[in-house]
Amino acid sequence: MQKVILMCGPVHGRVLHTDVLDGEVLREAGWSYWLTDDLDEKGRRITQACRD
Repeated sequence: MQKVILMCGPVHGRVLHTDVLDGEVLREAGWSYWLTDDLDEKGRRITQACRD
């Protein structure tokens, strides 16, 4: 299980716990959040939002 932070989009800043290692971690309200290889200052994987 890893901790990820959602960036951009309507739920910017929300933190999730997920077993997903690659690809989409959340789809909500017309937005998809995809994992990147980047980490924030707290070591959480960063996601990038894309409009569906």
